[in-house]
Amino acid sequence: MKVISIKFPIKEKPIKENMVVALGFFDGLHCGHQALIKHAKEIAAKKGLPLGVMTFNRHPKEIYQNDKTFVYLNTLKEKEEKLAKLNVDYMLVVDFDENFSKLEPQEFIDQVVLKLNIDTAVVGFDYTYGPKDVANIENLPKFVKGRFDIVVEPKHMEAGQKVGSTNIRHAIETGKIELANKLLGAPYTTSGIIVKGYRRGHTIGFPTANLKVEGDKVIPAEGVYATRTLIDGKWYNSMTSVGYNDTFENKELTIESHLFGFDEEAYGKAMTIAWYKYMRGNEKFAGIPELSAQLKKDQEDIQKYFNQLDKK
Repeated sequence: MKVISIKFPIKEKPIKENMVVALGFFDGLHCGHQALIKHAKEIAAKKGLPLGVMTFNRHPKEIYQNDKTFVYLNTLKEKEEKLAKLNVDYMLVVDFDENFSKLEPQEFIDQVVLKLNIDTAVVGFDYTYGPKDVANIENLPKFVKGRFDIVVEPKHMEAGQKVGSTNIRHAIETGKIELANKLLGAPYTTSGIIVKGYRRGHTIGFPTANLKVEGDKVIPAEGVYATRTLIDGKWYNSMTSVGYNDTFENKELTIESHLFGFDEEAYGKAMTIAWYKYMRGNEKFAGIPELSAQLKKDQEDIQKYFNQLDKK
């Protein structure tokens, strides 16, 4: 897959050949996004054309609503990795800046989409390209004027819910990680670098790797989770705590992962946590013995969970 950065105004067409293009932001590349892109791939194969996916380097809310706290399900790097696995030929990343944000719907079609040598656009049922009351699916044919085909992917449902990035973010932020994973079609992941912590876990037999998160990612709700953690190319069953460690009254939020069967110094190394199940909320314990006993029980419960999961 080739990644192409695009900045408006587009002076030269980034791709010379005709393409089928999936349009959207695609945060999380959830089940609905995957269905849309697979459908687009089928259309491209039938027409003998490459498949492109157009996305943005930042969410429109950051510009339109001046939202400096917006958090993502995927970093751009993670999105790239997922699109490559879906056999996309071109990832087209548009720089969503102030200049681009001022485009009228007709200008967006004429000066951006048509610059992609587009044969067919594949979009979700709720796709927008400006103000929702104007730049919606119903009005898209009016702006396109028959210059390329439009294929609309219907609403995608999973676990009785509409599959959408907003719903998934809310599920993660409220500890409903199993629901989020169903909607994503895979465990939610958080990546970054291992940094030094307070090392209290080492003193009570539960050493942890502290994660400094890469990018503005959604952080799961405070609590203890069944996770799998990747270090040096190997996945370990693990238990991960998100919170302030009430027993020791930490002042800043930490993400600490205790990897089963791993006890090495790994500061500075890359680490990825895959979140599977919310186990319990954070508690303040009377002392170290009570905390140690609970951590031992957590490890037993989580190992039992993974043993059952692996049998399915």
